[in-house]
Amino acid sequence: MEQPDLEVLSIKRSHDSSDGQLLQFLRERERRMSGRGLTKIVLSTLRMCWGPFVIKRIGADSDTLKTAVIYSISQLELQIHLLKQLLD
Repeated sequence: MEQPDLEVLSIKRSHDSSDGQLLQFLRERERRMSGRGLTKIVLSTLRMCWGPFVIKRIGADSDTLKTAVIYSISQLELQIHLLKQLLD
């Protein structure tokens, strides 16, 4: 039963679809990351890409927004680095 004060997101995809394979990969990775649940991994990814937009939308001060943007950029740069390593 949903609680009215909670945001709920449910993702269901066929196991053999590309999205299903992605979710399976994340679930397997989650097991190796000890303690970081799949929900935390997904929310961390969303926060990295969309967090600063939410912070701006809620009217945070410019220093808070700047900190969030710098953090997101650094996390995205790290992800880019990891992706580039796949090519080597």
